Amino acid sequence: QQKFCCSISMRLAVCGLHLRGQALNSQLTELGATFVSECMSAPVYRFFAFTDSNGKTKPGMIRPYKKDGCASIAMEIWDMPKEQFGSFISLVPPPLGIGSVELDNGSYVHGFICESWVMDAALSGDPSCQEITHHGSWITFMERTK
Repeated sequence: QQKFCCSISMRLAVCGLHLRGQALNSQLTELGATFVSECMSAPVYRFFAFTDSNGKTKPGMIRPYKKDGCASIAMEIWDMPKEQFGSFISLVPPPLGIGSVELDNGSYVHGFICESWVMDAALSGDPSCQEITHHGSWITFMERTK
C-alpha cells in the first residue's frame, strides 16, 4: 500500500543569515525546510547591511521604485513545509518581512524583503546602515569585511 504525505511545501528565497553555513540557517532546517538551489534575484533590487537594536549586522533587500543602482542579488531557494511557515515568519523581526521576490528567470517566490527606511538611512549617511549592492551577495560582503 502506497503512503502519501499530507505535507505540502512552499518555496522561500533567502539572501542573508538564513543561507547555508550562516548563523540563522538552523531556523530553516529545524522546521524541516530543504535546500533546493542557488539562484539570483532579478536585477531590480538594492542590498543593504544594517545594525539592529541588538548590535547585530543583518542584510536587507529592497526593491525601489527607481531602478538606478539596482542589481541581481545571490539567493538560495528552500522548500518550507506549509504547516511550519507561520512558525518561521514569527522569527522574522522588523525591518525584515516576507513578500514576493522576483528571480532572474522572471518567476516570483516568497522571500525576504526589507522596509525602505533602511535604504533611506543608508543614503542619508546613517552609520548603522550601508549599501552593499555592489557586493552582489551577503557572503561576499561578509568575506570582504572580515
